[in-house]
Amino acid sequence: MDGVVRSAEDSSAIVGATVIVQSKDGQNPERVGALTKSDGSFSFTRLTRRNYRLAVSMVGYRKFDETLTLSLNEKKSIEIFLKPSPFETQQVVVTASKRRQLLTEVPVSISLVSSSSIQRRNIISLDDALRYVPGVNFVQDQVNIRGSSGYARGIGSRVLLLVDGIPLLAGDTGEAVWESIPVSDIDHIEIVKGAGSALYGSSALGGVIDVITKSDVLVNSTDVKLYGGFYEQPRYSEWQWSSKHRFFQGAAVTHSQPLGLGNFGITASLSYKKDDGYIQNDYFRRLNFFVKSVGNVGENQSLKIFADVFNQYSGNFLYWRDLNHALQPDSSTLGQWVNSTRANIAEIYTNVANSKFIYVVRGSYYFNHWYDNFGQTSSGIGDTSTSNVGYLEFQGTLNLDPSTILTFGADGELDFINSNIFTTKQSNSGAMYFQVERKFGRLHTTAGARYDYEKIQGKSAFNQLNPKLGLVYDLGGEASVRASIGTGFRAPSLGETYASTQTGGILIVANPGLLPERSLSEEIGARIPIGFVGYVDAAIFQNNYWDMIEPQFRTDGKITFQNVTRARVQGYEIDAASDAGTDFLTLTASYTYIYPLDLTTNSILKYRSRELFYASANFEKSIYRASVDFRYISAFENYDRDLVQLGIVKNGNKRVPAYVTDLRAGVDLTSLGYPVEVSFIVNNAFEYYYVEMIGNIAPIRNYSLVLSTNF
Repeated sequence: MDGVVRSAEDSSAIVGATVIVQSKDGQNPERVGALTKSDGSFSFTRLTRRNYRLAVSMVGYRKFDETLTLSLNEKKSIEIFLKPSPFETQQVVVTASKRRQLLTEVPVSISLVSSSSIQRRNIISLDDALRYVPGVNFVQDQVNIRGSSGYARGIGSRVLLLVDGIPLLAGDTGEAVWESIPVSDIDHIEIVKGAGSALYGSSALGGVIDVITKSDVLVNSTDVKLYGGFYEQPRYSEWQWSSKHRFFQGAAVTHSQPLGLGNFGITASLSYKKDDGYIQNDYFRRLNFFVKSVGNVGENQSLKIFADVFNQYSGNFLYWRDLNHALQPDSSTLGQWVNSTRANIAEIYTNVANSKFIYVVRGSYYFNHWYDNFGQTSSGIGDTSTSNVGYLEFQGTLNLDPSTILTFGADGELDFINSNIFTTKQSNSGAMYFQVERKFGRLHTTAGARYDYEKIQGKSAFNQLNPKLGLVYDLGGEASVRASIGTGFRAPSLGETYASTQTGGILIVANPGLLPERSLSEEIGARIPIGFVGYVDAAIFQNNYWDMIEPQFRTDGKITFQNVTRARVQGYEIDAASDAGTDFLTLTASYTYIYPLDLTTNSILKYRSRELFYASANFEKSIYRASVDFRYISAFENYDRDLVQLGIVKNGNKRVPAYVTDLRAGVDLTSLGYPVEVSFIVNNAFEYYYVEMIGNIAPIRNYSLVLSTNF
């Protein structure tokens, strides 16, 4: 049997769709699978049964599920058309268990962001794409999943950022650098909520974000995207620090083609973005170059190699001067800038050794260099840091029998840091992990553990064993209930341990005695489809933390990172989506409530909002496109009150809930023979003023026009 999978929208081939064929008769069911090739084709040989169930799934499309009847030795050909859908319950994910599996088999909460939603919203930085994900919000550029994180001034992260399964955290600060990932090459994003340390180790304490890049490099195609816009003048005359509109614009060109070497293909993208900033001294100029090649290097062996280089020159804005000058910094910081260059090269080698065993080797090198003019010296340079990170991982997946899958592996990392604020240090880490998945009828069980070793120069080594257990029960009709429990840990970053600098009137000093953070995460949830029109996913969760690392004022007025908090975050989340029985309208909504309690002080944790409510409506009919996004984020109750009481952040106690509405409208002329899409976007349409961090106004109303074409 063979066939081809196409999009129902334009009949284009769908690359990388999962095709599963399973017999419906016999005592030992026959089950085989494949991924569609660059032309959307697939094929199966040696099918010996008569009745089969054929299932085809792909992120962003409705699942195809049909029963086939084959005669003996019949050569059957089938053409399958998938309808777009942003919330199909049977999507295939890879992050939760380090292997491809159905979303309904995952024992933890997971959300997905499709490339179409990124394009529709004119996302220019990865973190902006995540601001619409249930349970996720940001305090400026630091991500917070279900209350796991607050704000640590750009140092450390409790969420692990991956690109195709490879970690991408800066070696010195341990932070995620969102701008270095080109959004033009993103196929989709998977967000796993809750401790992921049992498979991913340190920094996965609050969750994992995995950016999956596109795989259609064999398609000869060129994409061009141009955008431009401006920020509206603020409503209050006291805030109008410039008489001119502040503009932003950008351009991106992406080209893919076969290389002529076997079935290798290549894709390359170049993008430039410029933003004058709506806040004084908060501008940036950004240049990204990305290249990737994918192909087979032997029978059942594939190789993916990608590299990117990123440079950004930006102004620095930390806090407002006061509430009457909310878009202007203190005069002492005016003129501060940061220049950063980051480069990453990675490879992923996959070998399907036989029908039961697959192994993957991942490796990467991540270079990060930045400098600023804070505390300027005679050379004109203030703080500077250079980090070099090498990473290597081996992962194996073994089908022990039709009902049992073993995933195991080991990884290691070396970091070399040369900095005038973190000193010259090095660190190294290593780990071994395993996970067993077994089905007992409708019950899908998962059990595993990971042992980690971490060593920072000048400190004693850390080691930690993190087990986990997960259960999923299939209720039938693609409905399921799930439960999970697991531990997590995060070793302090080199930046948290040795940072010694002064910025914004704050003196930060080192704390070599810093200990790792530890956590215990528990969740019970259910995912219920609503006929053929949508789903509802609900979960209740509890995360316990020990030795949480938070920046704290000492009695001498200096700040240091300390293990100060024993905390517990409890809450629930409801996520729903529906197409209302139409092929042109999709509706999504989510509500997250958390109770983030500091058990040491019996107070609410800093910079955690108790309530998040997100809702979206997307209309697509003929050539017309329109959408609206709404976000409600309750005001955080606790913050760094010392910064306000010491007069460092004037009026820093002023904060309100966020009510943000974004509007988009456009036309796609592709079906008329013109490969052009034009969109007009209004972000923060009702000009609502709010802060994500004290003393720092979030983006004000802005307008943009986007032009995209493909040829």
